[in-house]
Amino acid sequence: MAPSFIPTSGWGQRLTYELIYLSFGFGRSGMFNVGFAPARQGILADRAFAVRPHQIELYAQMFDQVPWDADQWRRSDWLELGAGCGGGLLHLQTNHAPRSAMGVERSYVAARRARRLGIDVRQGDAARLAMESARFDVVFCLDALGYLPSAALTETFRVLKPGGILLCGESFRGTPEAAREHYHRRAGAAGFEFTGCRDVSAGVLRSLLERSSAASFAHGLPAFFRDRLKETLFLDGSDRLRLWQCGAMCFVITTFRRPD
Repeated sequence: MAPSFIPTSGWGQRLTYELIYLSFGFGRSGMFNVGFAPARQGILADRAFAVRPHQIELYAQMFDQVPWDADQWRRSDWLELGAGCGGGLLHLQTNHAPRSAMGVERSYVAARRARRLGIDVRQGDAARLAMESARFDVVFCLDALGYLPSAALTETFRVLKPGGILLCGESFRGTPEAAREHYHRRAGAAGFEFTGCRDVSAGVLRSLLERSSAASFAHGLPAFFRDRLKETLFLDGSDRLRLWQCGAMCFVITTFRRPD
């Protein structure tokens, strides 16, 4: 497998993400999760989300797992871990109008961009949250749990209200059943009760395939850049895309509850 542009750890990874977030510009909310297709019409019709509708749709699929009425949504407080530039929080505020919604993000550039767009994202460490205990009704993260230390789950447990929800959407190398068991064990070790797991791999694969077919710009690049860009963006012919196509990768949305 050719290496992607994103290092696997350390300062190189942090610098690369800062540069990626900087490349989005400061006029809109950018993101680069795997996405879900098709995107619902309300997302496609919203100019704030039209550039990356599949990435916003993946957030919408997560929020669909919360079975609340409108009043419960209005009285709820939300926190996102690994919030990036705040696109998921913007969708949450626009479509569900919770009482409060904020995010924590390691990237200085991403947090600053989010705040310039009026989204409350604070630069910080998910393993050392600067929030009071029992503050939130829901903590959620998208493709971030696999990168977070165990201390982040301990902190999540602390800042959730009793009965609060932990909502995670994660890529996983293996079957949906194996993913369910893995995240069940990991969250259970922090004291959470497992409440559900939904496999959305088919929609994620469709999103990746549509993205791949639209990225013709990569074909004219020099081989060094082309091969690394292919792996970074899951482009046609990349080993990362083939893993999804052959069923070696899955995407699951898992829900957990802090006991009362």
